[in-house]
Amino acid sequence: MTSLGPHIEPDRQPGASSPGPGRRAVLGGASGALGLLATTSLAGCGPAGTDEKNPPLRIHANDATVYQPNFNPYAPTALQGASGLIYEPLMVYTAMDPEHPLPWVAEAIEFSEDGTSAEITVREGIVFTDDHPLTAEDVEYSLLMLRDKPATNGSALPVTDARKTGERTVKVSFDGPAFAHAPTLGSSYVVPKHIFSTLDVEKDAIEKPVGSGPYVLDRFSAQLYTFRRNEKHWAVQDFAVPELYYPSYSTETFNTALQAGEIDWSGGFVANVDKIFVDKDPDHRGYYYPGLGVVNLTFNLEKSLWQDLELRRGISLAIDRQQIADIAMLGYVGPPHPTALPRPTFEQYISERYRGKEFEFDPEKAEKVLDAAGYERGEDGVRTAKDGTRLEFPLQIPSGFVDWVSVTQVLDEQLTKIGVKFSPQGVSLESWTEKRNAGKFDVTLSTVSAGASPWFMYRSMLSGEHRSKDGSVLANFQRWYDEDTDTLLGDFTATDDEAEQQKCIDGIEDIVVEKLPALPLVTAPNWFNYSTQYWSGFPDPDHPYALGAPYSPVDRILVLRGLSRTTD
Repeated sequence: MTSLGPHIEPDRQPGASSPGPGRRAVLGGASGALGLLATTSLAGCGPAGTDEKNPPLRIHANDATVYQPNFNPYAPTALQGASGLIYEPLMVYTAMDPEHPLPWVAEAIEFSEDGTSAEITVREGIVFTDDHPLTAEDVEYSLLMLRDKPATNGSALPVTDARKTGERTVKVSFDGPAFAHAPTLGSSYVVPKHIFSTLDVEKDAIEKPVGSGPYVLDRFSAQLYTFRRNEKHWAVQDFAVPELYYPSYSTETFNTALQAGEIDWSGGFVANVDKIFVDKDPDHRGYYYPGLGVVNLTFNLEKSLWQDLELRRGISLAIDRQQIADIAMLGYVGPPHPTALPRPTFEQYISERYRGKEFEFDPEKAEKVLDAAGYERGEDGVRTAKDGTRLEFPLQIPSGFVDWVSVTQVLDEQLTKIGVKFSPQGVSLESWTEKRNAGKFDVTLSTVSAGASPWFMYRSMLSGEHRSKDGSVLANFQRWYDEDTDTLLGDFTATDDEAEQQKCIDGIEDIVVEKLPALPLVTAPNWFNYSTQYWSGFPDPDHPYALGAPYSPVDRILVLRGLSRTTD
């Protein structure tokens, strides 16, 4: 797997604290038997071999060469498409327009005046694919499961109770004001109680999923699974695409298939995308990479060395983020904003005092800051702290994340000039994840995804609620524990007044800019390449109605609703 965050992860409940969704691939030719198998199987099931009037949509959304059948939406190994297309959310939220969610299984969600509860009105006429009706009892069960089975609640929705209050209504209660959790509540999936109550949902694989969504599993093999449109779906008329194909890919076969026009919708990074992909059919091929998060240089703030703001400030001043963006991202996205908020996704939330601002790059000033703070250079040029600690550390990253390898190589070159050595060290994804979560590092990289609003991003990046007794965390990997930050995050969710919420975000922006809890290095985009040869209507810069990447669990509902048969 090769990637720059957000990364492609197995299909999961949205909002889970993880590296996030996304993928990067390096251009290369197909090689070996596996590459031939994947490419051949795709060619055999492409539009040429199906109904020309209604061809399938061929999708790249998985980082897998061999599939294991599991469509449990709460499982860490769930296959793409389970979330959103088989199991539906109450509402459809997108970070591209978070103020206007689309009612889905829920016709409406109304919060109480104090924000401690919400009433959900369930849409009539929805049925699961086994012909059982979807009822308020299924909604009640799905929400109580978030409370009772923590592994299903990756977004930490603070549910304390859920009760059916009428034939079509459910009241859900929270542990305090929860206005800010509206997107999390809305994005929660509704599953069939009569099936999930018989499962150990935190462990069991689901090979034959039964949901209420617009698509159903049709065929499955180790190299390909397909969905067909659910003709019983309550909004079937909104989904023109009759079939979805998910072939397996290696990095090499993905690039080969993309160039050959064998993929309609993909979530992968492509080096030199214009030359390699778009220019081969400019009338039909395109890409759209809106910023969806940020990749941070992450210090372990539980270690006294990194608690020195002047050390963090000196390092930040020596980082040329434009160079990192140009080399690691090939200029597809620009450098990050000092507030860490991705642009253009959250540009409207950036405080007036920071609009138009960029990170300062001044190596000479960085030297002076570190000199004044007592970090003296040794004979070999490496600085030493007052306690004798050399500012020379391994910077471990997953060896397969080739863009991160590039980022850390450029970063090391930049920081060496001021006497700080962060030597890139590739390790397995499993080792990196374990050490990052357990705090067994001095410095690393980590990704923060945007979510539906800046509150979600800052909560994941900075909230003390992620602190645990054993020291392991699933978010806030730098371990920033600060009362002012937590107060602002809490005040945000305690009100539904947008002006008051913006004041809270402004305050957190001040903390991010002035106290540097982490150092944003590069914007993390939502990778999205598309071909309109057969289907048109994908999001683009002129029509940014959704995140385009096919690994975006809820946004893919909007994308599929937006597609129609190409007529040219």
